[in-house]
Order: sequence, then C-alpha cells, then structure tokens
Amino acid sequence: MKLFFIIANSKYYENNRSMKKIILIIITLYISAYSQDSGANFQDLYAKMKEKYSSMYPKKFEAYIEGKIVQRQIDTIPSKSYTKTKNDIKLRFTFEKGYKPSLILENVDSFYRGMFSVFEGALETVGFYTLVGNADNYNSISKKFTFESIEENKNEYEITLRAKGENVNYSVTYTVDKKTYIIERAEYYNKKSKIYDVSISYEEIKNYTLPKIIKYKSSDGKVNSEIEFVDIKTY
Repeated sequence: MKLFFIIANSKYYENNRSMKKIILIIITLYISAYSQDSGANFQDLYAKMKEKYSSMYPKKFEAYIEGKIVQRQIDTIPSKSYTKTKNDIKLRFTFEKGYKPSLILENVDSFYRGMFSVFEGALETVGFYTLVGNADNYNSISKKFTFESIEENKNEYEITLRAKGENVNYSVTYTVDKKTYIIERAEYYNKKSKIYDVSISYEEIKNYTLPKIIKYKSSDGKVNSEIEFVDIKTY
C-alpha cells in the first residue's frame, strides 16, 4: 500500500513519463516473480511426468505405423525402387530410452528408406516420447521451450510451452491427466491462432502403456489424418 501511495503522490515525480516508467518496472518485477514461481511448479510437474513415462515404457519397443497419410506417401514411390512387392513396404518405428526414435521404410531402396525421417521431430513435440527420449532432464527441454503457464481443473493440467529461437511464434498446449500424468492432447498455435490439435490413445501391453492411435485435426475440427501403431514388440 505504501508503494502505491508513493506512486500516486505527485511530489515524487516531475511528469507522467517518470510515473509510467516506475509503473512499468513494478509490472515487470511482478511478472518476473510470478513466472519464476510458475516455472518451479512446472519443473515439479515435469519431474512427475518424466517418472511416469519412464515407468510406463519398456527400454525399447518397435512397431509398424499405418494410416492413410503413410499410404499416400508410399504410393508416390516408383515400382523400380521396390525391393519386394508394394504390399511388403512398411513403416517401422523404433524407440529406445535415451535416444531419438527412428522411422525407417522397409523393402524399398536406400533412397526411400529415410523418406519419413522428417516426421521424427513432429512426433517428438506430440509428447509421448519427449520425456524419456532425447530430453534427459528439465534443462534439456527448457533449451527448446519457454514455459508460459499451467491451468489446473478438476481432472487435468493444461501446460503451455513456447518454442525458442526462430520458431518463437509457435506454442503448444499439452493436456495432462492429473492422476496418470499422461499427455492426452496437444494443441498447436501460431501466435494466437490454433493450427491443429492432436489426441493420443494408449494401449496396455504386458506391464507397459504404449501409444496406439494418434489423431491429427485441423483448426476446423475435422480429422486430417490418423496413424496407428500395430504389431508392437517390447524389449
């Protein structure tokens, strides 16, 4: 209260410009303090999520990824690049803790084997392997994203992160189940405009919880594409 009284008392300031500067400093300090407190909360939540994902995944698992978006890409490959028949061409997904997952197209020549590797980064931001993949700790993920906010309701957390560097206009909001700490949805924004969102469903295999279906929806709510993990093997 004393601080605001000083600001309001004109004898301490020569003009409105000085007053605006002081108010701006106060607002900046307030936001800074709030962000640091929220960041600590996010760091704690991140640790719980990482612990959960580390326990629900095996050391390694493999699967094939199927979906119309995958098949459309396969259909563009000329027959001279097949090493077997077209029906034998499959997209193999391999995940191992501590490493970036790989997407390899089987039964095609070397030129097309890595044609899906550009999607590995997109899968990372979905969140289902970020916590136990390349991101070894909180500092690893904080190098890629700036924490913005956490909103909490009865059953979920909504965590908003913003990309750093040249992609600073882009942000993602993760919906995390409060009981399981599993990411259920991810919404992607360019500035304040939603681009698309992703929903993830999981499957219980042995003692593990693994991704089963990922649905991508455009901003109008229609399903643009869907991929499914099949023939999952754990190691």
